[in-house]
Amino acid sequence: MDTLLLAIKIVVTLLVAILFVQNINLVEVRFLTWGMRMPLALLLLVIYVLGMVSGKSLFHLLSRLRSRRSRGPRH
Repeated sequence: MDTLLLAIKIVVTLLVAILFVQNINLVEVRFLTWGMRMPLALLLLVIYVLGMVSGKSLFHLLSRLRSRRSRGPRH
């Protein structure tokens, strides 16, 4: 089982490396009045990290709300 997980991790790492190498061209990013040029691979990485952070925060918030609901109202 450990060998299978290691093989999957290696394959995923290679796929991510290929994605980054093939997407080094510059793209323009605009947000409201702010704009900058960055490699597409870096933009993908930033979006991925922001998605992980926001997803974890949302999961934590929902689990807190669920635990409050199961304990009942406080008086």
